[in-house]
Amino acid sequence: MKTRILFFALFLFQSITLLAQDIASLKTEAIKSYKAGVSLNFDAIFETTYPKVFDIISKDQMKAMFAQMMENEQFSIKLVEVEPNFSFGEIKKIEGKTFCLIDHNNVMTMKFNEPMEDAESMTNIFKSSMNAEKVTYDKATNTFRIEMRSTLIAVADELTKNQWKFLNKDKDNKLFSMIFDEKIVKALAL
Repeated sequence: MKTRILFFALFLFQSITLLAQDIASLKTEAIKSYKAGVSLNFDAIFETTYPKVFDIISKDQMKAMFAQMMENEQFSIKLVEVEPNFSFGEIKKIEGKTFCLIDHNNVMTMKFNEPMEDAESMTNIFKSSMNAEKVTYDKATNTFRIEMRSTLIAVADELTKNQWKFLNKDKDNKLFSMIFDEKIVKALAL
């Protein structure tokens, strides 16, 4: 009887230790991913991105897309590093893969090249399309500051050698749905 109790206690201790290590590595990797994105360090972004993304869009195409999105003839966007205040969801194992949804603070500025005629309308558009919590407009610099909570989807599986890699959750989960099957989408309530 004592042997079974000892075995159970040891098993429970190992399970708790493995979960704690998983959470610790998840936090470390989430910070790396966040800092890579804020600094627009493409090598670091690619290092923390779930590799199947590059089956859909190449790294060169992604760089060009980011460059065009961040600065074009209409506006320029800068990401602002803030305390991310990560909120980690439940770690779920589905079909041999491990997932976790991570919410975090995300702040950007968007400076328009032409004077803004209707800043209030743009503010409302940002709030609805980006689920922004707070949008402010600085008329002197023609710049919006957009504050929101964003979600990273963490994935660890055989492809990543069980290291955490990330996808940004988009509004309609299109990218995630292109990579993972419907069962996983439903299990994560995406």
